[in-house]
Amino acid sequence: MDKKYIFLMLAFLGLLFVLSIFSLTVGTSNIPFYQILQYLLTGTTGTELTDTILFKIRILRTLGAIVAGFGISTAGILMQSYFRNPLADPYLMGVSNGATLGVVLYGFTSVLLWSNLPKSSMGMILSAYVGSIIVMSVISTIAKFSRQTSTLLISGIMIGAITSGITTMLIYTGDMLGDDNSKLSHFFSWGMGSVSNLTVDYLIIMAVIVIPLIFLILILLSKKLDANILGDNYAKSVGLNVKSFKRVLISLSCMLTATIVAFTGPIAFIGMFTPIISKIICGTSKHSKIIPMSASLGAIFLLIADIIARPSVIIPHGTSTLPLLCPLSIMGAPIAIYVYTKSKQFRM
Repeated sequence: MDKKYIFLMLAFLGLLFVLSIFSLTVGTSNIPFYQILQYLLTGTTGTELTDTILFKIRILRTLGAIVAGFGISTAGILMQSYFRNPLADPYLMGVSNGATLGVVLYGFTSVLLWSNLPKSSMGMILSAYVGSIIVMSVISTIAKFSRQTSTLLISGIMIGAITSGITTMLIYTGDMLGDDNSKLSHFFSWGMGSVSNLTVDYLIIMAVIVIPLIFLILILLSKKLDANILGDNYAKSVGLNVKSFKRVLISLSCMLTATIVAFTGPIAFIGMFTPIISKIICGTSKHSKIIPMSASLGAIFLLIADIIARPSVIIPHGTSTLPLLCPLSIMGAPIAIYVYTKSKQFRM
């Protein structure tokens, strides 16, 4: 493997490590670096409150952002390969909103049954998966009739808007019908992306599903993804069953997206711009290089977005956490505009 690529990967992993440590220090209460080091070495800072903040909030947010960044970047690569379109992204294509609707529908059952919100992690993931698959199927059908970037993008945005509207209606209805234990209002902030409400159990489940899937995709699908990008005829000429392979791409992309959305809400733009930046940096479209690079960049960008979103980081004396959609939109939208205007240059 080329030395330049190894150097870049080590540099980005080093940056990710530095950002992870920095992430543990900043928030409403800043924690000095020496206390972070003490906690990592001994398991305690000597102060119970600081230990609680680190273990129950900062570490979960940091690791959650890293895992979600890994997963949503890889989902974006699979989606771009499926549509052969550099703007294909779980958020822009409405797939994330479909997954969000699935989770809210799962929560809405508790309102109808007049019981506490369901807590089954697998129930949330499966609901998100069904929602994402339905939206992905609709977008795939549209793609068969039109390969134009503008048509595909507008269709995805419109379908995302429809699912978002239904989600909002369900949340309002749930709040009117439900009791205090079955309110759905907390889905508003979650519906714009957040890693602030992760629990240890949620993080473990997300990591156990996402990380092995990424390794399997890297090891088993890299060469097939390379062949697929060169067109159906070339893919068939090297023995790839295109229809079957595309079904695998849909399934894996939706599985990664659903698992992340179930616990963090939709993560915007990361799946679109990290593969693009990775291709520019690496100077190649080989997925054996693009997947690790994109995953690293996804974790870095999402970690930066989460740090920016924290109380008191951007807004002095703030007490509310910004949704991740705010910083991610500021980072991602200009890249989306640039890629769209230069679509011939970035054609898959």
